[in-house]
Amino acid sequence: MRSATLFLSFLLHAEIKELTILHTNDLHSHLFPHIETWISDTREVGGFANLATLVKREKAANSDTIYIDSGDYFSGPYLSTLTKGKAVINSMNFLGLDAACIGNHEFDHGWDNMLEQMQEATFPILNGNIFFEGTNELVWNNPYLVIEKGGIKIGLIGLHGKFAFYDTINFKMTQGIEARNEEEYLRKYIAELEPITDLIILSIHQGMPGRQSSLGKTDVERSLRKDIMLAKNVPGVDVIISGHAHQGTPKALVSNGTIIVSTNAYTTELGKLKIKYDTEKDQIISHSNKLITIFDDEIEDDPDMLREIKFWQKEVEKIASIPVFTSTKKLVRAYGKESNMGNLFADAVAASDERIDVAVINSGALRQDIGAGIVTKGDLISAFPFPNTLVMTKLKGIQVREIFNHAAGMTNGVLQISENSRYSFTPGEQVHEIWIKGELVADEKEYWVAAPNFVTQGGDGYWEFQNAIEYIDTGVVIVDAVEDFIQGEEMYEPKYEGRILLK
Repeated sequence: MRSATLFLSFLLHAEIKELTILHTNDLHSHLFPHIETWISDTREVGGFANLATLVKREKAANSDTIYIDSGDYFSGPYLSTLTKGKAVINSMNFLGLDAACIGNHEFDHGWDNMLEQMQEATFPILNGNIFFEGTNELVWNNPYLVIEKGGIKIGLIGLHGKFAFYDTINFKMTQGIEARNEEEYLRKYIAELEPITDLIILSIHQGMPGRQSSLGKTDVERSLRKDIMLAKNVPGVDVIISGHAHQGTPKALVSNGTIIVSTNAYTTELGKLKIKYDTEKDQIISHSNKLITIFDDEIEDDPDMLREIKFWQKEVEKIASIPVFTSTKKLVRAYGKESNMGNLFADAVAASDERIDVAVINSGALRQDIGAGIVTKGDLISAFPFPNTLVMTKLKGIQVREIFNHAAGMTNGVLQISENSRYSFTPGEQVHEIWIKGELVADEKEYWVAAPNFVTQGGDGYWEFQNAIEYIDTGVVIVDAVEDFIQGEEMYEPKYEGRILLK
């Protein structure tokens, strides 16, 4: 009789509660709809006005809904670069966000600029492991928050992966601050939140950066390996919403009981994770995830957001609309092979000083294709949205080989290379031969190698540049070098020349 009473009591008190978690990551200032060829060659996708409509629609249909973004909202189309992120933050205020974490590209114009722009946010921004160097003072002092939705108390934590911080940020922009081990601080915040919450959700920017599709694209589990390992090493997180890998999860991953989700970036889709939470068991008992592709022709623009982004477009249009040259063909990026856009940028850098023997551009710096026809200053900035400067380094041939061996490893993509030079490699293994100005590289010969300062400071893992015999930062911004290179040419013919050879 007693057991029956206890069972009846359990049934009366147990309750299954449902929660919907909308999620995005790596918005990269794609405020307007655009073409992503891997989705469609003709139908535009994304844009903040479409995203805002979807979020509002989902929240109106179900009040037990929250929306979280996992970082990298800055750096992409020119609106971000020309306003140093201000246009993005002000527009994000209309997205209906419940929280967002900080990504590496929020630092592209310096950590002080990041702090200035984030003061404009009317939504919570979270980070709990980036500190002023040598202190216990957080750069952005808001590691987590607690919200209640549908009777569920939710702890939201924001972190940045330490590896991703040091691997992908221009070091000049983070002088005086440091990222600390994400696992250590995750344990700390879980311990503080567990007694007062039912669920813990982590919004984190970490892992390996994803790029546009070309050679080297990996499967979902490999791309999100850092998140899988974090969940294994630190129990207690119910959901991880991840950014940085640009890797969508049509089906959520599960690691050590933690649900892991992410999207394919650039506002192309809105993630929708639905969970059922058992109050008696104090755990999620079921979940489903889907990625909603945001087709512009299917969604009506949110009027408030449209008004905001059009305001910012008008603010920068005088600069962005300046024509620079006319291209006879589309300028296209590539991550794991030669690209005609990479050739243009590398050639422009090489032409900037007669001493330069060869110039290289990291493929990940090229962020947006440019269509055939008139190319504007805004197009160039959107293609290379970072304020990187041109650096000349003097290196021995054996050092040059070390640099190209890292490129061959494909951890951060290949190096685009200037004309009259080429190299051959086996993807994921090693470089075979390197030619500079038509001659094979000699180990003891010295060469002037030019590259963006992000790369020469060790960004993307190119640490050998730091051992240069000579190092000259010219102060010339890469986009300006391209403008100078192309000035006076009525037409530019993009080209492929077999500069990068795969074996």
